[in-house]
Amino acid sequence: MMNVRVRIPTPLKKLAGEKDVLLANGNTVGEVIQWLTETYPGLKERLKDEQGEVRRFINIYLNDEDIRFIKNLETPVKEGDQISIIPAIAGGSSIRRRVTLTFPPERIQEPVIYNIGHRYKIVTNIRSAHVTENVGWVTLEIDGEEDEYLKALNYLKEIGVKVEPVEKDVII
Repeated sequence: MMNVRVRIPTPLKKLAGEKDVLLANGNTVGEVIQWLTETYPGLKERLKDEQGEVRRFINIYLNDEDIRFIKNLETPVKEGDQISIIPAIAGGSSIRRRVTLTFPPERIQEPVIYNIGHRYKIVTNIRSAHVTENVGWVTLEIDGEEDEYLKALNYLKEIGVKVEPVEKDVII
């Protein structure tokens, strides 16, 4: 069993012994979540639905990467990893999130941001950028429903764009 750090969001701290960070055990994200819900039973109702699946409005990140883009609950963990539990606020609302996109050289000349804005029901806003002939990164604010946001991120990853969440997402 691996020891991993789990960041507990403020709304759930009361159910986790008032702790911001817990040291948990497991070999996969799913095992760590299982350990959490067994060790702190109050978390179970907040994290899992009636079928035992992670609730739709709970986002789980392993070392700043959304597990839905890795292997979901089957994502393996290693010693020293960090899991962040991030509850969405007000389901069905529009979410504005910031991500940093790093483009491979072959995509720098393509209108990737324009394409995701037209392919998916999202609005994009460039917050900062640095582009040369060989390197390109953009911090982008994306506004839209979560399913469209996730489709856009999947598309970006499929075409080789590295996607990293920015810590201070804005939820509206």
